[in-house]
Amino acid sequence: MIVRSFLSLFLAAVVPATALVAQDAAPAAPVPAPAEKVQPPAPPQMPDLATVLDPEVISLLAGLPAQESGRIKPLDTIARFRLLRFSGRQSIPVTEDAKSSGKALTDPVTGKELLNAKGKPYGLSATEWLALTWFRPDIAKDLRVFIVDNSDAIIEIGVKAKNKRDRYSYNELVSGRSSLMKKMQEIREVDSKNRNPVQRALGKLAMDFLDYEMIMGHFDFARDPFGGLAASVPADILAAGESGKVSAAVLVPKIQAYLQAHPEAAAPMNNPWLREYFRAVLGALMSGNSETVLRIFPPDDNKVEIWYGPGSVLQTAIEGGTAKADELKLLAEYENIYRNRMDVAKFKTSLESFHNHVVRSAAERGESGHIAMELKYHQKDYFYYALILFVAGTIALALSWVAPEALWGKIVRVLCWLVMLAGAAYGTMGIVVRCLIMERPPITTLYETILFITISSVLLGLLMEAVGRRAKGLGLAVACLAGMSGLFLSLRFMEMDGADTLQELQAVLITNFWLSTHVPCINLGYAAGMVAAIFSMIYFVMRLFGIAKHKDETSKDISRMAYAFVMAGLFLSLVGTVLGGIWANYSWGRFWGWDPKENGALMIVLMNLIILHARLGGYIREVGFHASNIVLGMIVAFSWFGTNQLGVGLHAYGFTDGVWTWLYRFWALQSAFLVYAVILHFLDKSSDKREEGAALPTEMVKGS
Repeated sequence: MIVRSFLSLFLAAVVPATALVAQDAAPAAPVPAPAEKVQPPAPPQMPDLATVLDPEVISLLAGLPAQESGRIKPLDTIARFRLLRFSGRQSIPVTEDAKSSGKALTDPVTGKELLNAKGKPYGLSATEWLALTWFRPDIAKDLRVFIVDNSDAIIEIGVKAKNKRDRYSYNELVSGRSSLMKKMQEIREVDSKNRNPVQRALGKLAMDFLDYEMIMGHFDFARDPFGGLAASVPADILAAGESGKVSAAVLVPKIQAYLQAHPEAAAPMNNPWLREYFRAVLGALMSGNSETVLRIFPPDDNKVEIWYGPGSVLQTAIEGGTAKADELKLLAEYENIYRNRMDVAKFKTSLESFHNHVVRSAAERGESGHIAMELKYHQKDYFYYALILFVAGTIALALSWVAPEALWGKIVRVLCWLVMLAGAAYGTMGIVVRCLIMERPPITTLYETILFITISSVLLGLLMEAVGRRAKGLGLAVACLAGMSGLFLSLRFMEMDGADTLQELQAVLITNFWLSTHVPCINLGYAAGMVAAIFSMIYFVMRLFGIAKHKDETSKDISRMAYAFVMAGLFLSLVGTVLGGIWANYSWGRFWGWDPKENGALMIVLMNLIILHARLGGYIREVGFHASNIVLGMIVAFSWFGTNQLGVGLHAYGFTDGVWTWLYRFWALQSAFLVYAVILHFLDKSSDKREEGAALPTEMVKGS
C-alpha cells in the first residue's frame, strides 16, 4: 500500500534511528518538505509542576507495565535508559547549568524559579523526567539533556560550543536543527567503522535530538493532532471548531474510512493535514525503531504476542488496518490522562484507572513480568553501592600498608576484609536479582560478563587471602583492584551502550542447561586468567618500588598464588571450551567453526599451557612467568571484548562504539609492564652473575 511505503520512508528520513544503528546499504530517504506556514495554535494549558511530579503520579507511571524488545518491563526502565542514552546518567537536575549546584530554571508559565519543598532546584529521577517531558515540554526544552563528547560536533552545526565534553538543552541546539539533519543524511552514507569522532558525535546527537522531539510530542495526538492545520481537515473527519475536543479514539476510524473512500488523499507530502498527523503518530510511537516504540496496551487476544501502544493504534488509520475495540478503549483511557492534567484529583484518578487496566490485562495474559522486583532492583542500585564499598575497601587496605604490624594497621585490614565481603555480597545479590527478574542464568550479554567476572575475581581474591598462609594482604589487593576496575568498567560500558541491560535471550541461547554450564565455566576461566594477570601486575609494581626483591619470599609468594590461578584458568577454560563445542554442535550442527570467539577461547587455553610447560621446563623463571601472565591477560581481554567488536562470526553480539579505545589503552598499559619485565630480566640476570662471581672463591676454598 502507498501509505505504508510512505510511512517507512518518513520514519527513515525523520527518525533514522534504525538506519543509523543497523547501517543498511539503502540510500538515504529524502527529508520531507517543511509544513506550510500556518497560524500557530494557542499554547496548551500547562499543569503545575507539583501535579506532574506528585509522588503518586510518579509511582503509577514508574510501575506501568510496558513491552519493549520482547520483554515486559516497568515504564521506569524505559525512561532510565532513554535518559542514560541522551545524557549519560539516569537522573537530571532542573538547573540553568549542567551542574546540580546551579541556579534553578524558571517556569515559563509563572515566571518563578522551579524549586522543591526544600527551596532547592529539583533533581529529577528518570520517571520524573519522562513525566515532565510529556506534560511540561516547555520546561523539558531547557533541561541539559544531550551529552556531547566532542565540541567540534556542536561547531559543525553552527551552535556555540561550551567545553570539550558538555551537556546541552534542546533550546540551545534547536537553531542548528536543519544543519544537524543535513549532516545526519551525510553520515548515513558512511560506514560506522569509518566514521571519525566528529561524525560519530553528530550521528548520536541527531538520533537523540529526534527521539527527544518525539518524546516531547508524545501527547500531540491529544493536544493538536493536525499541527494547527485543523481548518484544512475534511469535515468527514473533523467539523469546524472541534480541534482538540474530539478524542483520538474517535478520529482513528474516521481517518481510516476517509482514506479508503478517497485514496487520492493518501499522499501526505501533498496533503499537509495528513503530514502533520504523521508527526503526531511518530510522537505517540516515541521511537523510529520498531523494537523500541512505546507498547503499553496489552491485546485482548492472547494469541497476539506483540502489545500495542498509542502510536500503533493511531498508525492503523493510515496503514489500512482496522483498530480493534479494546485498542480504541485503551487509547481513550490513555488520552483521558492528558485531558485531565489540569485537575490534580482527576489526573490521578484517570492515571490510576489506566494503570490498573493495563496491570489487570497483563495478568490475565500471564505477562505481568516482575515489575515490582525490577523497580526495587533499580532503586537498590546494587552494583553502584558495591563499587562504593570496593573503593572504601581499597582505601582501608592502602591505610593498613602504612603500618602493617601496628595494631591500628591490623584493625584497618580487618575493616577492609569486612567492607570487601559486604561489597561482594551486594554485587552477588544484584546478580541473583537479575536472574530472578529474567528467569535465566546470569550471563547472556557482554555487560553481564563484566558483572560476573568482576564479582568472581573479588571472591577469588578473598578466597586466596583466606586460605593462603603467606598472602599478606595480596589477595585483598587483587580483590580491591578487580572490584574497583570491573565495576567502573561496567558503569562506563552501560553508559556507552545506552541500552537496557536486562535483555531477552537471543534464539540461539534459549537453553538454560548450556547457559548454566558452558557460559559460567568459560567466564570463570576469564576471571582466573585476569586474577593471574593482576597478581603479576602487582608483582611488577612491588618490584618497581622495591617492596619485593628478586628471589625474596614476597616474590615467591606472589608467584605461587599466580601459578595457582593459571592452573585453575587452564582447567576452567578447557572445560568451558569443550562444553561450548558440544553446545555449538547441538545448536549449529558443528563442534568447531574457527569463529573469533572460539579462537579467543583456544588462545587462552594454549597460553595457559605454554605458561605451565615453560615454567615446569625451566624455560621461564620468575620475571618470565609474570611477563607471560601479562600476555595472558591481554589475550583474555581480546577474547572477552575484542572478538565481539569484529562484527563477524556467530558470537558477534553487537558493536559497541568506544570499546576499541579502552582495549588499546589496556594493551598499552600491559605493554609497558612487558617493557619493564625485559629490563628487569637483564637486571636480575646481571645480579645473578655477580652473586655467582662473589661465591666462586668460597667454593674453590672448600674444594681444596
